[in-house]
Amino acid sequence: MKQNINFESIAKEFLESLGVVVIVDTESRIIYMTEKYGELFKIPKPFPIGKKLHEYVPDESLSAVIRSGKESVEEFFEHDGKTMVINRLLIRKDDEILGGVAFTSTGSRLTVKQLENKMSFLNKQVQFYKDNYFENTGTKYNIDQIITQDQELRKLIDFTKRAARTRSAILIYGESGTGKELFAHSIHNLSGRAKMPFVILNCAAIPETLLESELFGYAEGAFTGALKGGKKGKIEQADGGTLLLDEINSMPLQLQAKLLRVVQEKEIQVIGGKNKEIDVRFVFTTNQDLAEMVKEGKFRDDLYYRINVVELRIPPLRQRKGDIPLLVNHFIEKLNEELGSHILGVDQKVLQLLESYQWPGNIRELENMIERAFNYANSGELSVEDFERLRLKMNLSEMKQENTLTLRAAREEAEKLAILRALKQTKGNKKKAAELLEIDRSILYDKMRRYAIK
Repeated sequence: MKQNINFESIAKEFLESLGVVVIVDTESRIIYMTEKYGELFKIPKPFPIGKKLHEYVPDESLSAVIRSGKESVEEFFEHDGKTMVINRLLIRKDDEILGGVAFTSTGSRLTVKQLENKMSFLNKQVQFYKDNYFENTGTKYNIDQIITQDQELRKLIDFTKRAARTRSAILIYGESGTGKELFAHSIHNLSGRAKMPFVILNCAAIPETLLESELFGYAEGAFTGALKGGKKGKIEQADGGTLLLDEINSMPLQLQAKLLRVVQEKEIQVIGGKNKEIDVRFVFTTNQDLAEMVKEGKFRDDLYYRINVVELRIPPLRQRKGDIPLLVNHFIEKLNEELGSHILGVDQKVLQLLESYQWPGNIRELENMIERAFNYANSGELSVEDFERLRLKMNLSEMKQENTLTLRAAREEAEKLAILRALKQTKGNKKKAAELLEIDRSILYDKMRRYAIK
């Protein structure tokens, strides 16, 4: 996916934050210098972009580094009575040298290692904006698009904003249609990696036989039919940015072991190729309870504990029905614009109908139901008659509930009752309650959140 991106305008703020920095091409012509570099070497404005660096800094050594291909790190030199550490690094694309960068530190709190890390990140930005061929590098959603007046969901949004600024792996749990992907996109946009790749892999949408090569990539000649030059996997495509592994609960057990190594070691094994270090922030989504899957032997416990560093549990629509009027108005405005309709709203009976339904498909089902009603009315308010399918579904659901009780529903009700009794018996002591129930305390916490037990 090609994008028209002006690298200089995007990277300028980042470069200035590094302090004393100059970047040159292979002919030692100045590509960029920061304000502090110009001040240090008394170079007048406008800065001489395109001119040879040695014309303004006669004793510079960056040109020699480019010619020799040998970088110099942590070298001391004196200038204008100050002793400084200078680092001269090469900017590369694969095996080709694109230019060089020099940066210095005087009384900075940053260590040389931290500065090297910043330059490593800058090199990845250069590579990204020059090559710019990644799939799914952009996000479609941001946190402000979440429509709610529900206090619990507002607290979750505030927590998400804080968690997004860290490097920690995030596990997003929610039923189908609750907006897990919206949260995942928002996490990337709110992080320090927002200008780097955002790559998505749906673990349930790709056949098991192809999932490994999609995730890790492969080298040329790795197997019959392999592309010439090999192929980058999704993890490598996300290097420097964020990888969203959607429906992680669908990943086969044998592949979970390989993913665990990546999450732990920050290194991938390309199929038929060499190990590569990677810098990726992982976000995972699931519509199933992974703690339960661990108990059933369907998900690795070591991987579960690695990816469940930060957990976000998105409440289903049936638990925040106060948001339904807001969501209905939003979808009406959206569909009016998309379909060229002139729907003014819904009558009160429709809202009562919508709020009495349990919405197993959550927000996605609500949007589909509103769009279906649009096909019956081109203007005015939507009436109950426009929601014939919803009324039929509700009638069938009521009949089913009257005649059957599923094993899953019975088990959930029994679990909830047992937890409430254990907490009452132990006077709210969760550790003792978990021992009484003969389950791990983390599983107790998961079930308390699931059943909204305070």
